[in-house]
Amino acid sequence: MDISLPKLVKKKVKEKINDVYETIYVATHPTRSIILTQLESQKMYASKLEQKINVDRKIISFHLAKLEKAGLVASEYGLMANSKTRPMAVRYYTLTVEGEKMVKKLKAILSD
Repeated sequence: MDISLPKLVKKKVKEKINDVYETIYVATHPTRSIILTQLESQKMYASKLEQKINVDRKIISFHLAKLEKAGLVASEYGLMANSKTRPMAVRYYTLTVEGEKMVKKLKAILSD
C-alpha cells in the first residue's frame, strides 16, 4: 500500500517551499534589505529613500516593486505637504506584518 501524499498535496507543499525561498531571496538582496530596515521606522516614498540611502530613485522603485510583489511591503497613495509648494501626490511604502517579521529575522542573523 502506497502511503505517499497525493500529487496535489505534494504540489502545494512544493509551491509553499518555493514561495518561502523566493521571499528570502528577495529580502536578502543588499539594497532591498537596506530599504526594509529604513521602512521599519516610518513609511516613506521612493524619493525620500533615495535621499536616505543614496541610490537612484529608479533602482529603488524597481526594488520596492520586488518587495511589494513578495508581500514584504505595501503601498498607498497620499499627499506630501511641502511648505514651499502645494501638496504633491506620492506613493508611500510601509512594511507589512511579514516584512516586519523578516526585518527582525535579518537583524537577528546579522547580529550574530
